[in-house]
Amino acid sequence: MSLPDGEWFAASQYVYSETWRGYAGSPETFADAGRDHLGNQNFAVAMLFFGKSIDLLHTLYTDGGGGTRTRQPSAVDLAITSGFTESLAVALETHPTAPVAEPVREATHRLRTISSACRRAGVSADLYLNALGDIATASPSVNVDDILW
Repeated sequence: MSLPDGEWFAASQYVYSETWRGYAGSPETFADAGRDHLGNQNFAVAMLFFGKSIDLLHTLYTDGGGGTRTRQPSAVDLAITSGFTESLAVALETHPTAPVAEPVREATHRLRTISSACRRAGVSADLYLNALGDIATASPSVNVDDILW
């Protein structure tokens, strides 16, 4: 029998907090961890790793990380954003009341900022805008209206 949704999510946060340092380095290393956890059906842990990967993408795409001069949207980024949305969707299918608002809001903020940075640089932001749509579809009860672009 599974834990109640809130306890399940707290346990997932604990696993993430105890293991993330082993994957520190790049968006790709965190995404690798996310894929591993997704494959092991640790859906919330996977979502948290993909969320950290999106956080690092944000760092790279903003001026502090060199922006689009040092990184361009690619299939690698698509694997990261789709990993987040897939793990989020499955987490909520299996634990519909899991308290995912914080990671969803964080990923939304990061992806909105990335999309704005891409547009300012004249680079297509479609990958990130599509991810935002997928996140909204997967988690319609999470209000992100107050998150700036």
